[in-house]
Amino acid sequence: MKKILFWLKCARAYSLPMSITAWLVPFVFGLTNHGSFVYGIVALLGVIAAHLGANLFDDYMDYKRYIKNGKKIPLQKGKCSFLINGETTVKNVLYAVGVYFLIAIIIGGFFVYLYKLPVIVIMLIAGILCLLYPRSSYYGFGELIIGTIFSPLLFFGVYYVMTGSISSVLMLLSVPFAIMTVVLLYVHSFMDFKYDTIDCKQTLCTIAKTKEKAFNLLVFMIFSAYFYIFALVSMKLLPLSYIVVCITIFQAVKLCRTVQQYTDKEPQTEEEFMLVFKQAQSMPVVFALFLILGGLIYYFQ
Repeated sequence: MKKILFWLKCARAYSLPMSITAWLVPFVFGLTNHGSFVYGIVALLGVIAAHLGANLFDDYMDYKRYIKNGKKIPLQKGKCSFLINGETTVKNVLYAVGVYFLIAIIIGGFFVYLYKLPVIVIMLIAGILCLLYPRSSYYGFGELIIGTIFSPLLFFGVYYVMTGSISSVLMLLSVPFAIMTVVLLYVHSFMDFKYDTIDCKQTLCTIAKTKEKAFNLLVFMIFSAYFYIFALVSMKLLPLSYIVVCITIFQAVKLCRTVQQYTDKEPQTEEEFMLVFKQAQSMPVVFALFLILGGLIYYFQ
């Protein structure tokens, strides 16, 4: 049990609310459309395994660079600590990555057996994006990769394995949720602005050049998600019930105010960093819950 908890910690299991929340939206939609509960749960296990494997592989790649550069490049607070502190070895990390990905592949193989080509395409795209992610932060599209994996791809995949069909409404809703997923990663990058700049990482934040401009971009992204919902409801592409999502705008404003405090400073400790990150992490969770609420209101009308 201790080993399991250790490898969950190494793979940053604290980030799982992002993938679980992303799974929950299509899962509930699938259930309201007579989808398979069991297949939905199996899909969740695959999503979790793939997420943890990608996290650990990302840390492995960062640690390799850290060693290659003579330990002179900065690492994000708490990152790769299990290797730096000698709690495990690089070889064991690779074994753990292999186990995580093997679980995801086995579950994916089960759904390939059931649904053939559509699931194969989803798995291939997701697999390629997961492998690209560790280097993507040096080319400015890391956040976009995660937004794609944890929203359109995951929404499509979970709903499809549960129902064997596609929901146009769900795919429309995947866009604002993708934005909120990107916001979560963006806040993480914002708090690590100094480290990423020194390390020459090209995140959406560092592309903005200054933290003031990066903060303005954060505000724009957050409120574009609400504008998108309002626009779709206005065009009658989404039911009126989805306006309920706008209630979460109060939490969005609170998050913006918290992040704004760091436009001229960096978090001093890992605890301070995690405090802000957890607030950012709650944003897509609450947003998703209200997306689900909007769907349930419409379903039970």
